[in-house]
Amino acid sequence: MTINNHLKRIGKSKKERSKASSVEYDLTDTFESDSPELLRGEKSWLEKLNPFRRGTIPSVPKERSITKEYNAGLISRLYFHWMTPLMTIGYKRQLHENDIWTVNPLWETKITTSKLQANFEKHIARGSRNPLVFALYETFKRQFWISGLCQLSASIIQATCPFLLRYLIRFAQLAYNAKNGGPPPLSIGIGLSFVFGLTLLQMVQSLQINHSVYRGMVIGGAARASLISLIFMKAMKISSKAKAGHESINESSTLKNCSEGFKTHPKKKNPGSKLKNSQTSDGIGWSNGRVMNLMSVDSHRVDQASALFHLVWTSPIACIYTLALLSINMTYSALAGFGLLVLGILVMTEVTKRLFSRRKNISNITDQRISLTQEIIQAIRFVKLFGWESAFLIKLQQIREREIYAIQILLAIRNAMNTISVSLPIFSSMLTFVTYSLTNHPLEPAIVFSSLALFNSLRIPLNLLPLVISQTADAWSSISRIQEFLLNEDLKNTLQVDLGADTAVEMKDVDFTWEQTPTGQAYSEKSPKPNIGIQSHLIKMTKIKSSILQAKNKTHDTSECGPHNKRVIVNEKSPINNKTPFQLQNINLSIKRNELVAVIGGVGCGKSSLLAAIAGDMRKTKGDVEFGATRAFCSQSAWIQNTTVRENILFGREMQKEWQLTPSDDPYFIPANPS
Repeated sequence: MTINNHLKRIGKSKKERSKASSVEYDLTDTFESDSPELLRGEKSWLEKLNPFRRGTIPSVPKERSITKEYNAGLISRLYFHWMTPLMTIGYKRQLHENDIWTVNPLWETKITTSKLQANFEKHIARGSRNPLVFALYETFKRQFWISGLCQLSASIIQATCPFLLRYLIRFAQLAYNAKNGGPPPLSIGIGLSFVFGLTLLQMVQSLQINHSVYRGMVIGGAARASLISLIFMKAMKISSKAKAGHESINESSTLKNCSEGFKTHPKKKNPGSKLKNSQTSDGIGWSNGRVMNLMSVDSHRVDQASALFHLVWTSPIACIYTLALLSINMTYSALAGFGLLVLGILVMTEVTKRLFSRRKNISNITDQRISLTQEIIQAIRFVKLFGWESAFLIKLQQIREREIYAIQILLAIRNAMNTISVSLPIFSSMLTFVTYSLTNHPLEPAIVFSSLALFNSLRIPLNLLPLVISQTADAWSSISRIQEFLLNEDLKNTLQVDLGADTAVEMKDVDFTWEQTPTGQAYSEKSPKPNIGIQSHLIKMTKIKSSILQAKNKTHDTSECGPHNKRVIVNEKSPINNKTPFQLQNINLSIKRNELVAVIGGVGCGKSSLLAAIAGDMRKTKGDVEFGATRAFCSQSAWIQNTTVRENILFGREMQKEWQLTPSDDPYFIPANPS
């Protein structure tokens, strides 16, 4: 009994090890062994009988390859045959990251972004009212029209097939009458030609629809990636004045916004006048939360609307073509149903106008909610210390309730549009057949079934039209918001750089100021809260003390008057009470090379503002600033790259061994007691 129990335990342990190995096989991301037995694993009897499961399971490649579409031929592109290798791998085993191909080199983000940026600059120089829309069109014009023509041909074929059904039914009717003693039927070849013709048209229609949707989704993905890149680049160089919510277009006739990437040129007849009238500041400003909303929500709406966008203009054409065929079938009786369709389309057009304004209002409320949420998270320490959780939660809940209420109204309007679009073909066909019968027309099977199929063909474009219209309205609103952000002025580099100067930083009678929102609240990079949320934490400041610690313990104090330095004067007016932004005035500062500088002072005395001025976050209003070396600004919040310590120190620059070894001979870096 003991031996048998021992053998059973051995058998159980073997089974457990086999199960563990199978689990390990399922969880591994790479296959180190090429053994067919290991790659196959254990198969069930059903998988062994499946002919598609036969053969070895392919191993995971070590690196990703370019998409097969890039080198695919015409037939492979036409029937999407280039997807077969990936589908085969996915059928045999679970897909891994290296199985997924990289993007087509023609659709890389850096390529599409450079094209979009160049086209955007061109249309700004022309003074276009919607430069971003025209820039997107020119960037993806070829694929856009290929997708549109495919959708148009598919819509026409969709209406042609029910009309050809009339002749096929009539052929069958004549053949039935001939069998019952009527006139001789037509040749069988005519009937077969109708059958094969309808089949071929259905195949072509399927290919056209798939190519239209596929190319639309590709355009949407590329447009979204390019817009995110433009928004990110703009966020890195937007001026603090524009970020605070001031006018996005200069008062001069020429456009001087948009940095090196968005430079414009003067035109003969006041270019940019259209832009000046259409793009005005809303006073809200561009906080980090609002910019993140552009990158995540608004760019996604553009992507979402690209797949079926062409239904906006192909659906009316398909409806007109279908009604023309109905007029051939049912003569003037089709005008009754046509009138009902026109009435329904006019109602949906009027409702669509309401969608544009409501979507814009919802976007503004969403910006407020995201901005407030980000502000609460950034200032969570003060919120917890002062016990403001309930107050901010109530305020956040109020904004969310407003947003939900607006979204509910928007969805109610969309559902009403869907109800109208679904019921229109049904009531139109009923009205048409009633009119056709009351006008003493014979109800022939060929005419009745063909006309009924034509009305059914209207369901798809009319059912999708409200969805596409609402998506287009959202995308248009998002593009307008992104365009408004991109048209803001960039940070002007008023600081001089002379790498051969004796000093690292030289300031002479310089004034700096934070920006002020149009609503009168002070705005700074540390406190991006122009309208809502936590009040700006700028405090009354009296002076700035700075000490320069050198290797020889030499100290400078910028708060004292000296032979070369003037006293630093800080604006005594409170930015909250008197609505005057905080300013640094009459700064005279000289920092030599190889000096270690510390800015010392009490809480709220302006240390961070001085560093922000050196970093370029505050706007210089007077004086001269000269840098004799490159600069790097490390914020007070802890942050580190997800890489090695060396890469965090180098920060993308090349490693210089001599710099690393030089401090080891300096007495200041040698411990006092080496033992």
